[in-house]
Amino acid sequence: MGKIIMHSTLKTLVLISLAVATAQALAGPDWDVINRARTAAQHPAATSSTSASQASMLARCNAMMKQMDSQSTGGGSPMGPSESK
Repeated sequence: MGKIIMHSTLKTLVLISLAVATAQALAGPDWDVINRARTAAQHPAATSSTSASQASMLARCNAMMKQMDSQSTGGGSPMGPSESK
């Protein structure tokens, strides 16, 4: 009797899982997501703003590096005379 109940319970769980998977497969694609991706691909303004922010970050980084370089050449090495060789 216990095997019959376990077998029918297992069969029921497998059938429910297959039904859910089939329903999800038949539901089709999410058109809202597809249309948003298409819209984003048609507007390259987002990528140009990203590249502009990267360019400004690069300019700030270069300015900091020049400032650090000018400080290290003016006052010697920050590591000290024995470690700079």
